[in-house]
Parts: sequence; structure tokens; C-alpha cells
Amino acid sequence: MKRPKINKAREPRDQTRLAAIERVFTSEECSRLIAEFNPKLEPASIEGLDVAQSTSIRKSSAVFVPLDKSTNWVFERLGKTIREINDAVYGFDVSQFREGFQFTRYEVGEYYGPHFDIGPGKLTERKLSLTVQLSAPDEYTGGELIIYPEFVAPKDQGTMTVFPSFMCHNVSPVKTGVRYSLVSWLAGPPFK
Repeated sequence: MKRPKINKAREPRDQTRLAAIERVFTSEECSRLIAEFNPKLEPASIEGLDVAQSTSIRKSSAVFVPLDKSTNWVFERLGKTIREINDAVYGFDVSQFREGFQFTRYEVGEYYGPHFDIGPGKLTERKLSLTVQLSAPDEYTGGELIIYPEFVAPKDQGTMTVFPSFMCHNVSPVKTGVRYSLVSWLAGPPFK
């Protein structure tokens, strides 16, 4: 009798690792994104809360940007890069960006307190979070993206930081200048 073929289990991956990829966007592309979306900003809120309730957790301005002809180049760049990272580091079952991206501005004193990107409802599909630094590092102080327990994301313009959506993170208050970022989430079936 022939024995059934047994598939060896894949080597377990450390799914709490973080990745920072330099120069995903050029400084010219970052400036273009800032110029295009800065006029569309509104006070940011947290889903399910109004702006006044949200300010105890988050104070910034943001706009959600859908995939369309004018933003296709952004999603292609983000998608190619984050899929390469997922394949090399995480191995999550992912499919697409389902929410577009969020363009955010943090001015002096603005912040986003500790939070997770994964949650109930449509947030259960978030697998990987990404943040792209659009501001040059000398344009602001403070405003660090901190991913717990101890990682501070690089501030280099055009750098993409990728981390699992279940990791707690925050943006510390901006002390001087203005911080611009682009944030999105690669989705897939909910974690089991």
C-alpha cells in the first residue's frame, strides 16, 4: 500500500516583524500627493464617533482617497511593494486594498493615540497596515509613528513602513511644522 504524501509544514514566520522600505515614492511624487490632497482635508474622526468624541484619541485632518484613474499609479506602487513584503516576511492571505488610502495631515499639537487598525465589521479584513512618509524629515519635529513595543518608524521622505494591522501603534504629537502621511491597509479573509 502506498503511503499518502505528507506536505511538510511551512517554516513558521515571525508575524510581528516590521518592514521599512526606502524611496517607495520620490520627493517630487510626495510633493505632488501633498499638493493634490491637502485642499481636500477635513477634521479626522474615528469610525463610529463624531469629531468631538474622536479628539480624545485622534486629532488631525484626513481624506479617504479611492482607487480611480488619477490614483491608479499610487495603488500600483503600494500594491507591488506591500505584496513583495508580504511574500517575503508575513505570508498572510491577502487580496487587495478595499478602502482606498487615507491622506493625513498632522499640525502642531496633533496626534493619534494608541490604537489597532484591525477591529469589528469591515476592519476584520485588514491584514497589513502601511504608512508612507510624505513630509521630509526636516519639515517637522515630533509626530513619530511608534509601533509597540519599541519600533519608531523612519521619517525619511517616501519611506513605507509596513506592519501587521493587529499591532498597537500611535503617532506622537507634532511639536513643530507639519507631518503628511499616506496610510492604507491590505485586506484579506479575517484572521482565524
